[in-house]
Amino acid sequence: MTLSIPSRVIAAGELLQHISRVEYAATPLYFGTSSANRYDDPTGDYGVLYLGFDLPTVLMESVFHQHQWHRSRPRTITLSEIRGRIVRAVGVVERLNLADLTAPGVMAREFGLNLGQLASRRYIHTQRTSRQIHKALDYSGIPAFDGLLYPSRNNFPATCIALFCRARAKVVVVDDLPLAQHVDWPAFVNKYRIDVAKVRSR
Repeated sequence: MTLSIPSRVIAAGELLQHISRVEYAATPLYFGTSSANRYDDPTGDYGVLYLGFDLPTVLMESVFHQHQWHRSRPRTITLSEIRGRIVRAVGVVERLNLADLTAPGVMAREFGLNLGQLASRRYIHTQRTSRQIHKALDYSGIPAFDGLLYPSRNNFPATCIALFCRARAKVVVVDDLPLAQHVDWPAFVNKYRIDVAKVRSR
């Protein structure tokens, strides 16, 4: 199966980010097969790891992804939630070739999707797209893409990466950093008007 999709190359040496729970510090990167996330394989045949280029985007796509921003003004996170999260700095050790879903016309031309389907909380369309890209071959008959680059639903116009497990050897954890110690955490709290809820002592 061949697709006429522009590719986006992420060069070796690039540093990406991933939000995880503190109990997963110092463990291998996990490529999920639950079929519960936007670009997961609907059949669970291959795993997917979600990455971003900056802290606000990875937080908005993970910790805050279900917050109803237009309905609820308070944007709250508890101290326990902050302490329970780490930012995994993920280094690219071999170039990644990604299907670029942010390129003009690609979603409509190749997959027949509109913006509403792309951003829907029902993942039937995006998971089907993931599977099509995973199966795509180049002209040599080998898998064409290591994953895909897609627009952030919750921090548009930023972009995110859904990386297929076959590219596992191309990335490595450089560091696991407590969320509160990330250099960009204070700016995120300020710019996104996040309220840090403190637990009252008894």
